Amino acid sequence: MNTRVIIHEVEKLQQKTVILLLKFLGVIALLYTLYFCRTLLLPVLVAGFIALFSSPLVRFLAHHKIPHALASLLVVILLFFGLAITVAFLVEPASQWLNNLPTLGDKLTAQMDNLSESFNALKTSLLTTEDSGNTVVNLVEGMMLSSFSVVAGTTALLIMQIFSVFIITYFFLEYGDDLMRNLVRVQGSFSEKKKTVIIFQTVRDDISRYVLVIFVINLGLGVATGIVMALLGVKDPILWGALAAILNFAPYVGAILLSVILTCVGFIEFGSVTEALMVPGAFILLNFIESQLVTPTVLGQRFNMNPLLVVLWMFVWGWVWGVIGLLIAIPLLVCFKILASHLNLIGGWINIIDSEIGKK
Repeated sequence: MNTRVIIHEVEKLQQKTVILLLKFLGVIALLYTLYFCRTLLLPVLVAGFIALFSSPLVRFLAHHKIPHALASLLVVILLFFGLAITVAFLVEPASQWLNNLPTLGDKLTAQMDNLSESFNALKTSLLTTEDSGNTVVNLVEGMMLSSFSVVAGTTALLIMQIFSVFIITYFFLEYGDDLMRNLVRVQGSFSEKKKTVIIFQTVRDDISRYVLVIFVINLGLGVATGIVMALLGVKDPILWGALAAILNFAPYVGAILLSVILTCVGFIEFGSVTEALMVPGAFILLNFIESQLVTPTVLGQRFNMNPLLVVLWMFVWGWVWGVIGLLIAIPLLVCFKILASHLNLIGGWINIIDSEIGKK
């Protein structure tokens, strides 16, 4: 009898192990599928997010007797020209910084040499030989080049994807509601139809509100960063404000990256260490106010998520989809949380996403 019980328990353990391994392999297969299909999926997801935060404007125009198709087209054209104007303002200063990279390393090395006069130990270990000076130059040039390349990559594929995003956005705005109505029609009973409509409207409104609010908050952070950089006398404040707005879609990681960039810019632009460190310090203060005061107050506890999970989630999507994956990782996580909570997709496991900081 004991032998049969042991055999039964071993078989149950083997079954659980097999199921766990199959789930793990399924996750790996899904990640690799998302990786290899990124050129197809990324434009669709980005267009979906753009359609979500711009759909209230389309409904507003349609409510004022403008045909829905024309309202969708006007919104897409407005978004396209907004992007074009932004790029036009940023391309020239970004190009100048990229073209000046060979001299930036020399300037920063000179600043570090002046700083090292107060720290003889640091000077002895880092700047005593010509090779170590060249190492600093190469390190700075590589860091600055990679940082700007992250944001200013303009390949032919990227341009094609941008046009694809605007085309798909138009179809989302124009035919998204029709698709939802067709989905409601296929439901069997009236109660199921009503439940589907309520879930769709709630999820759409929640996600749309989140995307719109985050866009406005990041835009405000970008404007504030640009103004502060201008007051500090930093060259090209519009560029740094735009970078602050874009990189803030990737919490923690984006702020750290821009802080490193602004630290280099501060040492390049100013002669004293105090003035140089004021550049990243001002941005860090603005980012702290945004992340710890503004965003939690505006969005509330329901959108507050565990920072560890947020960072891990961003690294996963950064590995799968690169820089764009980093920028859309948090909107994806919020969308998943909203859908999972309304559709009960993962049961009580949804609670692991929440942060306990705001509840203590």
